[in-house]
Amino acid sequence: MFDKLFGRTNEKPATEDDDAYELVGTCRWVVLDTETTGLNIRHDRIISIAAVALHLEPDLTDAHIPLADTFEAVIHQDHPKAKKDNILIHHIGVDAQGQGHPERDVLSWFVNWVGDSPIFAYHAPFDKAMVTHALKQSGLPEMNNPWVDVQPLANWVTRQTHPMGLDECVTRFNLESIARHSAASDTFVTAELLMRLLPQIRQAATDFKQLQQLASQNTVRVG
Repeated sequence: MFDKLFGRTNEKPATEDDDAYELVGTCRWVVLDTETTGLNIRHDRIISIAAVALHLEPDLTDAHIPLADTFEAVIHQDHPKAKKDNILIHHIGVDAQGQGHPERDVLSWFVNWVGDSPIFAYHAPFDKAMVTHALKQSGLPEMNNPWVDVQPLANWVTRQTHPMGLDECVTRFNLESIARHSAASDTFVTAELLMRLLPQIRQAATDFKQLQQLASQNTVRVG
């Protein structure tokens, strides 16, 4: 989807070696989403990874999404699931799954693109577990990047006591989601949500470490 939005061709995703990203005096965060064959971390696989970078001031006073600093790739599936209900969720058809890039290549590109940036995701523990498992299965080293879950930050800002879903946040903050459960669309809307939350987050956190602590302290347990 990023390719269609930004007019890029469906080739190997860009890495920091390909583009000179302007980061002088700013920080870089990565917002990620994965689409998977299911929710079983041990047995299901990643179908696609999409991510956008946020460039922001160290004191969190300003942030923007540079459209060139994005990542999106579909991973080749040897036996794509043809179940209609599954495809309707992630919108990646059997042909697209079969024509994806080798998993090890995608993961290597992704790790190189992320660099040492912290990673944000909505319901981050699931995405982290899936990425970690995929790296292990591909014989690649585990990422040491810090991960932050955006969901408890949304809960803290809105003072909701139930675990808020991304759809609820889209409605509450009047965000535009082009196609829910598309990794690229969900990534972009999560990045926009994070930017929308930052003004209130700055009341309790003025740097990344404090923001990380805020998310950890406000995780809402299910049940």
